[in-house]
Amino acid sequence: MRNPHFDDGARALVRTAQDRARALGHPGIGCEHLLYAIAHSPTPVGEVVREHGVTADRVGAQTERLLYGPRKVFDGLDAEALAAIGIDLQAVRDAVEANFEPAPALRPRTRRRRPVRLPGHLPVTGRARLCLDTAVEDAERGGARQVAEHHVGAAVLAADGGLVPPILAALGVSPGELRTAILARGGR
Repeated sequence: MRNPHFDDGARALVRTAQDRARALGHPGIGCEHLLYAIAHSPTPVGEVVREHGVTADRVGAQTERLLYGPRKVFDGLDAEALAAIGIDLQAVRDAVEANFEPAPALRPRTRRRRPVRLPGHLPVTGRARLCLDTAVEDAERGGARQVAEHHVGAAVLAADGGLVPPILAALGVSPGELRTAILARGGR
């Protein structure tokens, strides 16, 4: 396959990733945006990642946490986990605010960028480009006529470095197991 073509599902992933990057004011499409797009997808690949606990909301929250750190003292605390051991997070918040002052916001680790409104397509970061190249190679190796969503998903989960590994680690998900599940559902 000399000039690989992305099928409709794979193109939709890249468009969703671009929309996500643009909404966050990021100057390019990174692997974290592709992971968000996969988790957001209504296709079988999206279903697989959601079955493993990787939802678009959770990916978005972890991306935010990794890029900017918690914004408030109580951000980053898992209310459900605390409730499981008998701690009501809202009651703790209320008690702190009643006895002191409202919880102060912490300064972000990096300055937030204002949303950038760039016309046309956003560039793809180097690591995301490697993921897309890997998806093309996987499709070629498997004899596929087009690069499909499962090729992109498997390649993003195999990303070395960047935000995808710590996002998945924070969600308690094994990239290898999830990659295997995607390939089993989507084909090779």
